[in-house]
Amino acid sequence: MAAIRSGLRLTGRVAQFTNFNLSSALEAIKSDEPTVVAIDALLIQTQQGLGFIKRVEGLAKAGCAIRLIARGTKAWTTTEHDTQPRADQAPVEPASATALRSAIVAAVKGGTNTRRAPRFPMLDALNAGVEGGEASLVNISVLGAQVVSLPVLRPGQTVKIALPDKDEMLRLTAHVAWSMFQQTKQGTTVYRAGVAFTDAAQETLDDYCRRYGAENPLPSF
Repeated sequence: MAAIRSGLRLTGRVAQFTNFNLSSALEAIKSDEPTVVAIDALLIQTQQGLGFIKRVEGLAKAGCAIRLIARGTKAWTTTEHDTQPRADQAPVEPASATALRSAIVAAVKGGTNTRRAPRFPMLDALNAGVEGGEASLVNISVLGAQVVSLPVLRPGQTVKIALPDKDEMLRLTAHVAWSMFQQTKQGTTVYRAGVAFTDAAQETLDDYCRRYGAENPLPSF
């Protein structure tokens, strides 16, 4: 809690809770109607966390952004959690007691733009290379992307990503901001994850987003 509090900057009035006091967090979300709810990404790797985020999605008012907190290579970052759990999603294996940090839920009052760059859904299905395997691109921005990956992706992991581009591959380095274990209807194990690019040229990715992304970006909160 202390590490996240000192390393993550959120504007506005912030209320903080540990994973031992989630009922109070839910009450605060219900009564205060925050514009942002930020949750430690490790928490949602547990059954407790999955149940909690479902309650948050049900209580949050329209326009409230749900963010996942993860430790990057140099600092704490947040990434939007914009996917709904599917009926075929498999239970997530609990993180070990030593690996699980105390979760922080930040109920932030006041306007703030939590998406730093427009994020575009893909026009067509595109498969990227990730850690020697394949991942389907869900959406992309000049700063990051959401993928569904066959290789295991875990929060905080640094990965090499190769994006298909005409007759060549655009090779980037990224860190995993959050990930969710899922199982498809065919029984395949996949990881839905949000990644943040660490060494990408924004101009190059801006052109890439325009070529392969939809005309209109996803709503920004």
